[in-house]
Amino acid sequence: MYIIEINPIDNTTLSIWDNASLTAIPPDTANRHFQQVLDAIIEQGADCFDGDVPQELLDAAEAKRLSNV
Repeated sequence: MYIIEINPIDNTTLSIWDNASLTAIPPDTANRHFQQVLDAIIEQGADCFDGDVPQELLDAAEAKRLSNV
């Protein structure tokens, strides 16, 4: 399960907390852990998150899904 850490100043994603591995994942498409987050969104939808999934992550997951077709 993932939890989003939001920047209160500009409402952007600071990091994604992975409860399984107890790590913070930067929202960087070059990061392999971030790619795993996108894969989880593609496979499980919002169920893999505690709370709402930011639209920017949903958009990134959709772009990845469409690029793998």
